Amino acid sequence: MLFQDRPASKVIPFDGVFDAPAPRPRTVTRTSARVARRPGTSNAEPSAQPSLEFLPPVPAAPRKLSTTVEAVIDCDAPVAAPMHRACAAAIDGSMILIAYGIFLAVFHLLGGSLASSRPVILVMGAAAVLIAMFYGFVWVCAGGRTPGMRALRLTLINFDGYPPDGMSRWLRYLGACLGYCAGGLGLLWALLDEESLAWHDHISKTFPTFHGPETSFVRRS
Repeated sequence: MLFQDRPASKVIPFDGVFDAPAPRPRTVTRTSARVARRPGTSNAEPSAQPSLEFLPPVPAAPRKLSTTVEAVIDCDAPVAAPMHRACAAAIDGSMILIAYGIFLAVFHLLGGSLASSRPVILVMGAAAVLIAMFYGFVWVCAGGRTPGMRALRLTLINFDGYPPDGMSRWLRYLGACLGYCAGGLGLLWALLDEESLAWHDHISKTFPTFHGPETSFVRRS
């Protein structure tokens, strides 16, 4: 110990100045907040995303004609013009005449007599009617498009715009027979109808239209 006489400290102590009081323990009081709810509502929290109210879709209105009458045809396919239908019928009629001529030739070659007697006239008339009916029967079974319709590029569809089924083709065939038996009145009805539809068109709910590119039609529910 070399230095016995050390100078006194220059710091003057003050008693009781820097003695801070001990901190008091904090007491936390919890208050329960009450949320006012409407009567009848559940305790579940509301959804974060609000729901949007959209307007209901407008129902599809039926097609109207120029006279504000509801149209029978639901699709947008045009009905074949009477001139096109007449040309197709003329081609089919020529095919029936050719078949009838072949029948008369075979009948004559087999020794049949073509005398102008009443029984012979009745037989020849019945043969012509049967040949015409058989011609239509063949093309009903074949799908409905006759050579005249193929030549005029016509196809057969129903009022919804789809190819007709077998029942519709048979109804059309029977309706056409009825129109011919009425003196052609069922066919002439297309000239007066606003949609150019004949009797067999209304009976079978089918009509000829122009055969073009594939188009999509909406079926009525």
